Amino acid sequence: MTLETSREKHAFVRPFDELNLARLSLISMQSRVGRDQYGWEDAYLEGGKPVSVKCVGTVEYLIPHGIDNDVMIGIQNMFLAAGCPASNAVTDTAGGYLRWAGLDRSGRYYRNLRESLMRLSHTNYHVERGWYSGNRFQTVIFRHLHEISFDTGEAGGGLDSRSLITVVLPTPIAESLRRGFIKPLDAQVLAVLEQPATRALYRLLDGSRHDPNRPNERLNLLQTNLVVWARRARILDLRPTKIRRTLDAAHEELIQARYLSAVEYNGRGANTTITYIFAHDIETSDPELYDRLAMHGIAPKMIRELIQRYGNVTVRERLDEAETLSKGKRQPGAGFFVAFIRSPEEYRPRAVVAPGSSSPRQAAQPVLLALPKVEEPDPDARAREQWETMSHSERVRETMRVLRITYGSRFSGGQYEAIRDALEVGAFRPEVLKNNAARALNEGRRDELAAELRMQVFDLNQS
Repeated sequence: MTLETSREKHAFVRPFDELNLARLSLISMQSRVGRDQYGWEDAYLEGGKPVSVKCVGTVEYLIPHGIDNDVMIGIQNMFLAAGCPASNAVTDTAGGYLRWAGLDRSGRYYRNLRESLMRLSHTNYHVERGWYSGNRFQTVIFRHLHEISFDTGEAGGGLDSRSLITVVLPTPIAESLRRGFIKPLDAQVLAVLEQPATRALYRLLDGSRHDPNRPNERLNLLQTNLVVWARRARILDLRPTKIRRTLDAAHEELIQARYLSAVEYNGRGANTTITYIFAHDIETSDPELYDRLAMHGIAPKMIRELIQRYGNVTVRERLDEAETLSKGKRQPGAGFFVAFIRSPEEYRPRAVVAPGSSSPRQAAQPVLLALPKVEEPDPDARAREQWETMSHSERVRETMRVLRITYGSRFSGGQYEAIRDALEVGAFRPEVLKNNAARALNEGRRDELAAELRMQVFDLNQS
């Protein structure tokens, strides 16, 4: 498979997965493992040829499992987005790593991230005749992360949002990514999968649908022995009843996400056969359209909702219109584009007929979210004159100056930027915000009116 390259960091808005890692499934789908689980071995036939895989973890960190799948996908995509640097290294903050992995950035996830990085950098794998290098299957020995370094904000070595982390990928993974031996993951599916185990099974299923020799072709049905499949998913308790309990919750999520249409079991005990039937509509989303929406900061879950509700054609047309409307202005946030796609008529100029005239004229551009109108204070003539002669950009600048003086630290820097974005594209009227700020000062209601504006900003950017 080929990869579109970009010089801009973070340019990849669709996640990709290295195809060997996806097929081999080196990370257990289990969210937790026992304290005695620090290694496993597996051997199976793929395409009629024997493959063997050995995992050697440590007593301290055990074997990779759970969110390690998410972290590793995030690191791969950091590497791709950075242009596959020759050093095989990528650097970002701990918060950046969590964002790339699609994980929450609350306190405990920084601890989980550190534990994950330790497992990925301390566990060795021996893959015999199972690593595809483009024209031959190779034997390789490696760790997911060849080197790792990070700084900490505390003596105990814990990570925080500002900790700077550098990881170096091993040569087999880096070269495979550089060569473009990758497949796209459906970010819309990943966005609705809540459990790490389900995301890990999705990664294995999607990798198993591809033949290394024909990576652009995908199976619509996958059938295998239950115990063999459990070994591939790195489920450690191989009792058939336990395997089914582990898989069934993930199956339910994948069916709800419309990645699978059905899962069938046939037979009993260790002779059970499991059949996966993949949903036919999984390819209906337009990757180019998805990328355009994501580049505007719209969350994958919201993209999925918009496309399902309005369809690709309508969403594309409305996105074209919204981009044209905002062209040449300070780029608005995700909330503007979501609101436009939902209700474009609120933004389109309406033709109105002036009194005594039979010809229509353009109405004033409507706004995304009109704040309650208030009585204008009685400014002096000079101030009114100055305001009338200001350009739109000057009014925005003046309004922001007034807001910062009035509300101070009641808004964060990011919230002030969101307000400026809304003013730039006409979602808020400068005179309304300016007059409300005057009210806040005159009536001693700065906390109250700041809270109201904060809610308006939240609604505007909700996606």
